[in-house]
Amino acid sequence: MKKLLYILIALTLLSCNKKELKIPVLAVKGIQELQDHSQIWMFFEVKNNDTIANINRKNTISSTHWIYNIDRKLPLKAIIPSINEFQHKHANSIHSKEGRFDYFSYADTIADKLSFIKFDGVAYKQDSILSKTYIKENSESYLNYNNINLLFNPNNTWINDAKMEDGELTTTLLEFIEFSSEGNKTMLHLNFNQNLLYQDYLYYLTLIKSISNPGILINNIQFIFDPTKVPDCGCE
Repeated sequence: MKKLLYILIALTLLSCNKKELKIPVLAVKGIQELQDHSQIWMFFEVKNNDTIANINRKNTISSTHWIYNIDRKLPLKAIIPSINEFQHKHANSIHSKEGRFDYFSYADTIADKLSFIKFDGVAYKQDSILSKTYIKENSESYLNYNNINLLFNPNNTWINDAKMEDGELTTTLLEFIEFSSEGNKTMLHLNFNQNLLYQDYLYYLTLIKSISNPGILINNIQFIFDPTKVPDCGCE
């Protein structure tokens, strides 16, 4: 844990603003070395009783990999709009270079090292529809898949219309995939409540990625929804 503490302190000291930034902590093996990269910082800040992301990206270079150092206490609604904007700039700048990607940083408790997870190619939809509605509206693209909708709230998780108890998500999901696939590839569709903290978002994202394989795919579209605009989200 001493190495892990050093990681968290180092991130604070490396920031241009000398502000405290606590990245997510996960027991997940990730990428541990990235050459030729730039850093984006999203600090936790409260302004007018509202939680916001104080962002520093002054030193980003489009021809490098981009590492997103995001405070784990920030809710998705405070960071996703900026992530969308930065993804677009990184991919479409005249100086962008092929083979340069976007990564989230986190502290890996298994290796006691700073690690990274690539999220390049992910498209965030924020128009407050859930994946099950999107699938119906774009049914031709998903006809050949065993489609499963996963929904993540701050206090509960759902597989399709079934609410999961603590600790049973992975086991139940794998059992349901085996039961329902009928020889088709499974596609998992991820829906995240915009009030979910970034720490929890990255935890669920890495958890689902850990079970993906050629027969279990994850839709590159992730749905970030406002629970006040989605009546059937199971939000409690």
